[in-house]
Amino acid sequence: MSKNKFSLLVIVAFFAAFFVNVETKAQTSSVFVVGLKAPAKIIYAPRQDFFLVSEAGIASVPNSGRVSIITDDGSRYTLIDGLPSGPGATNGASLGPSALWLDGDSLYIAIGNGNATVRGPAPGTEIPNPNPNSPIFSSVLEYNFSPNFFRRGHFGYELSVSDHTRLANGETLFLGGFEQQSATLRLAADFPDFAPSPRPDVPNNVQPSNPFGLVGVGNRLYMADAGQNNIQTAYLRNGRTQVFFAYPPRANPSLTPPAVEAVPSGLRLCGNKLLVTFLTGFPFPAGLADVRQIDLETGAESQLIGGLRMAIDVLPIADEGFCQTFYTLEYMSSATTPTSGRIQHFISPGRQPTVIVNNLAMPTGMALHPNGDLLVTEIFAGRITRISNIP
Repeated sequence: MSKNKFSLLVIVAFFAAFFVNVETKAQTSSVFVVGLKAPAKIIYAPRQDFFLVSEAGIASVPNSGRVSIITDDGSRYTLIDGLPSGPGATNGASLGPSALWLDGDSLYIAIGNGNATVRGPAPGTEIPNPNPNSPIFSSVLEYNFSPNFFRRGHFGYELSVSDHTRLANGETLFLGGFEQQSATLRLAADFPDFAPSPRPDVPNNVQPSNPFGLVGVGNRLYMADAGQNNIQTAYLRNGRTQVFFAYPPRANPSLTPPAVEAVPSGLRLCGNKLLVTFLTGFPFPAGLADVRQIDLETGAESQLIGGLRMAIDVLPIADEGFCQTFYTLEYMSSATTPTSGRIQHFISPGRQPTVIVNNLAMPTGMALHPNGDLLVTEIFAGRITRISNIP
């Protein structure tokens, strides 16, 4: 072999080894923020260059819901506190602020069902609560701030119970007072807290609402209702709401029970399509959860990514306006292991995914950092985990 050919082979081998090393660089996970009050969803605010996280609150503390600002160094600042929250009827976990949607200077905050319902007299039943913590559960609040609001530092407002009543009555709150007028808060949409679901043994049984996904398109908001198993629309001009798309129960492959609820758990927007993740109901069969899409122009609905378990969020990555790759988040990938939350990367919907991490503690939302890291909320651990070196 000539010296030139040998040198060429050495160079080729060097670069091959280099690229293999880059491609196989392991993902690293680190705790980014702790001490949160049941963090549900997280979004990035590009104009302000920070993150916003919704916190469902503390079950034993009425109306302890909160939205926090998270900066790049992991510091937390309160944006607004005292938001509606209360223990859910099913397991007593706090239900409060959930999904977030940012449109310019307007932040839309979905509020969960709280304690609008309580356990009924028979197993698996719920009845209306005559004394809920707040009159604005199952709603969307619009938090509107001035362009230099965050520079002035006029945030950190805490709502009172009387503020909840004023919002329910259609008033707009001026946070910080009329003189500063740093931000306003109003009730943008109010969804029914529950729908009648009478049973022979419990005539007043109801099926609760549970807003858990939110995106905006023009003058409309789309809300994923994990309790009613549908996507609802709210018109921002008049607050009118209606069901946009309803999802029936799904056949259970294990046959016990014969069907499970769909449970839409998250919403994303990609071009003119809504992407919807599905948790499904107990016993959360493997492979039954998925990501589905709705074309907002034609109304056509179809599966985008299948074969998941307890899917709770999806993050599309757009290239030249088209969503080419996707990260999926599963609350648990094993129905019996709370620390089996999983993120997978799909180069395309039909390709075999790459597992990024599979040991998260009941994650509920994720956001992409400008540097390519993923930030993930873990609701019961009260923290945000940062995942680096992702493909």
